[in-house]
Amino acid sequence: MSVVRPFAARVVRPEYARRLVSGLAELPEDTGTLPPVAPPDPAAYDLVEEALYVYRQGEHVGVVAEVDVRAFTDGRVRGHEAVQAQRVESLVAHLRTDAPPALVALLHPAGPAYERAVVASLEAPPLLDFDGPGGLRQTVWRVAPELTAELAAELSGATHYIADGHHRVAASLTAWHRAGEPDGSGVLCVVHPMDGLDLSAFHRRVLGPVDAEPLAALLATSVVQPVAAAPEPRAGSVGLYAGGRWSLVTLPPADGALDVEVLQAEVLDRLARPVEIAHAQTPVEELTRRCDADGGVLFTLAPPPLGALVALADRSGTVPPKTTYFEPKPCAGVFRRPF
Repeated sequence: MSVVRPFAARVVRPEYARRLVSGLAELPEDTGTLPPVAPPDPAAYDLVEEALYVYRQGEHVGVVAEVDVRAFTDGRVRGHEAVQAQRVESLVAHLRTDAPPALVALLHPAGPAYERAVVASLEAPPLLDFDGPGGLRQTVWRVAPELTAELAAELSGATHYIADGHHRVAASLTAWHRAGEPDGSGVLCVVHPMDGLDLSAFHRRVLGPVDAEPLAALLATSVVQPVAAAPEPRAGSVGLYAGGRWSLVTLPPADGALDVEVLQAEVLDRLARPVEIAHAQTPVEELTRRCDADGGVLFTLAPPPLGALVALADRSGTVPPKTTYFEPKPCAGVFRRPF
């Protein structure tokens, strides 16, 4: 059986799409509780024969396929972020509901079969085309049968990297192990080229009050340069907002470690204060306002270089959860398993 393969799906009908397709929501992290899920309406989905699908969100294009669950255990699909056990258990419970599956986003070095299938699909009439959550246009094509086998073979021979969905993968693996590791189990994924998604960072805000002297001592091996406004961090440096002022902090050399790893080990772990994590789309003005209110400090980070993430995954390394933010995230509700 192929590692990456076509799958039987129900695709949401155009007249139901705006109502049933939703953005990828985070499950509650503190309690692990889940809202009730309504049973699916069979009339809202068309049953489609086994296929691969081209899925475009705005200008970002990927191929939706089923990836054999064993590929996530033997190195053919590689991740880079650690996961939180409580969130994994919450998602395991989520998998037992009738909720539509949330796709895992993968990156891979796209080959000629991938390019041919995408180009041919984009020239054909779509199965689905509508303005989705946030106004982002969602379009789906079925890959032509004569291109499917070649595409599946090429994808099966490639190494894939998890961009978004480390917790969903961990939950799928946990459920698979508990079921006795049945053959043929798979994870629905959308596979993008290596440069096919936008990458940004998560910032770290240390909840206050944070004493200035211990913070300064922890930054003694870094170069701290006061600046007039929020700096633009780059690889090897982070922005720091503390005491109502901005600085650019050049981190010490780290032998290939990512900035977030250095910051976590050298500063955040040693401060031993609660840390709020905010993705880069959060207005910096809002984060600094919170710091002014409680005496906390903010570290702004640049996204890690993609090559560094790939190298990290290749050596089975991990970074803390919420280190990378790839977008756009695949929507939930476009595809369902047959019911």
